[in-house]
Amino acid sequence: MYNLKNVLEIYKKEKISSDEIMFIEMIDKYKSWQLMTDEEKFQDKKQYYFINIKFGGASLEIEYEKQIIVFLEKLLLFFRKIKEEESFSEYLSLNEENKILFRIYYLLYSEKELLLHTRSSRGIKVHVPLKTFENLINQVKFTSLYEKYKLNKLFEDYSLLLKLFSEKPYN
Repeated sequence: MYNLKNVLEIYKKEKISSDEIMFIEMIDKYKSWQLMTDEEKFQDKKQYYFINIKFGGASLEIEYEKQIIVFLEKLLLFFRKIKEEESFSEYLSLNEENKILFRIYYLLYSEKELLLHTRSSRGIKVHVPLKTFENLINQVKFTSLYEKYKLNKLFEDYSLLLKLFSEKPYN
């Protein structure tokens, strides 16, 4: 298979159909996105948000995009902190608090994957419901882990994100 960038150069040089170019560019962007790290995807979304603000003004869509950025920034920080401080390699040997943190971590990991699945936030069709987290949050709410990882602020931001999503920002 050819490098799609090279193929695009050929198409443009030969003035081949713009419809064909559009599909090849779309796949090239998709493949490039999939090769990016989470941090690179976050920075790209952040840049896209700033461009939207500059040209799009204020709207529910912009507010939702902003909340994605706010939440993702905290979420990525949470993941970095967890990687540095916690080991989840042996789930069965974890104490009860860390087992709950393990479960919260992987639900949040799932949410991160949903948020970073595509470049455009319009591609987000679902979020992990807050209700799925409620029992877990209640079990660690008064622990040092809850404070240490600032889960209260993380879930406040997540609640706002879900509220904005429920208002259907792209309709």
